[in-house]
Amino acid sequence: MIKIYYRGSCGSSRRAFSWFEKYDIHVEKKRVSRLDKKELIQLLSFSNEGLKEILKSSDRSGKAVQKSLDHIMGLSFNESLDFLIAHPDIFQTPIIMGDNKLLIGYNEDEIRQFLPKEYRRRRL
Repeated sequence: MIKIYYRGSCGSSRRAFSWFEKYDIHVEKKRVSRLDKKELIQLLSFSNEGLKEILKSSDRSGKAVQKSLDHIMGLSFNESLDFLIAHPDIFQTPIIMGDNKLLIGYNEDEIRQFLPKEYRRRRL
């Protein structure tokens, strides 16, 4: 099962939904604002870079996001998780997760990892 955590106003999320529709791949859609602690821990377990990978970058964000990112650096792991659940606006979106695979954002080349193996074999 592929799950996409998205923000309603996110163009990259809409492109990801369209891509999965094009290949007739069923996905479960969930707003990033409804992410719970268990799901967040699972997401982080798939991540290579931890929080750095799933959060917006401070150099491309507004002052409110920068302030939140600075604040989270002084928190313990559990405090960080609670803070993130309460402030989902600092997540990058979409967050695409499935079968031990994780993709943050929409990347036309990297999203192909979610194509079924049979489809990839036929195309090659």
